[in-house]
Amino acid sequence: MATVNLNSLISSPRMKSARLTLSILMRNPIGAAGFLIMLTYVAIALILQFAPFLLGISQPGIMVTNFSNPYPSPPSPAHPLGTTFPGIDVRTAIIKAIRIDVFSSLLVVGVGAAIGSVVGIYAGYHGKLIDQAVMRITDIFFSLPFLVLALAIGFTLGRALNDVLLALIIVWWPIYARLTRSQTLAIKNELYIKFSLISGNGSLKTIFKHIFPNTLTPVLIQMSVDLSNVILLIAGLYFIGFAAESPYLPELGSLISYGFPFVLTAWWTIVYPGIALLIFSLGMNMFGDGLRDALNPRYRT
Repeated sequence: MATVNLNSLISSPRMKSARLTLSILMRNPIGAAGFLIMLTYVAIALILQFAPFLLGISQPGIMVTNFSNPYPSPPSPAHPLGTTFPGIDVRTAIIKAIRIDVFSSLLVVGVGAAIGSVVGIYAGYHGKLIDQAVMRITDIFFSLPFLVLALAIGFTLGRALNDVLLALIIVWWPIYARLTRSQTLAIKNELYIKFSLISGNGSLKTIFKHIFPNTLTPVLIQMSVDLSNVILLIAGLYFIGFAAESPYLPELGSLISYGFPFVLTAWWTIVYPGIALLIFSLGMNMFGDGLRDALNPRYRT
């Protein structure tokens, strides 16, 4: 019985569609490179979360300091990427920071997309006063720069990591509300939606069966792009010292800020963390471009 269910799952239309998407994505050199970069960073984060000993790392939640030799030292066999102030091993700190930054960006984008999608689909489908109210709220959010709004909300909520992530979620959901609302408005008057309602399906079933799946493609593409934007924003907040939960919380922005005073004499203190941040950001944009092509109906025929 389990074998039959597994076979039916493998041969289901959704699985075939997923395999086709992956096949098209991997045939695109840019998209494939971005996908592999994303998998590498996520794998590092997962290993450090559940089996840090595989990477030879202890205390994954904090950057280990060495005040007996606090000033940056150049790369050496003991410290392949050198050390930064105050005696922090750069290679180990980057690996630890990847876990924080990747999980944080995934949380912000995932929760923001979920909230925004629900609000946007509901507003677009029902329209009238609900739609107008949601659009005016999103107008308020879009009238201010994201960083300024995040700083304002963060000062209200607090400066711990969880508070910063909550502030970013509050800032980020309107993007997806606008996106899914426009998609819902474009398809809610299609004939197959009307046939679904006439055949006895309620509004909720029609939304989940017909409208929600048709909003997934632009949402997934937007999420892949936003992952790079959010990780840069988090790093920026930590770089300027806004998120001051712990002075030695592993985070790429914090790591860059530690080495910034020594940039003229110890370039490795900001170059290597900056490269780690750049690779993830660039990789997610490459993945987003590849995913956009892979989900394009013209390439799926």
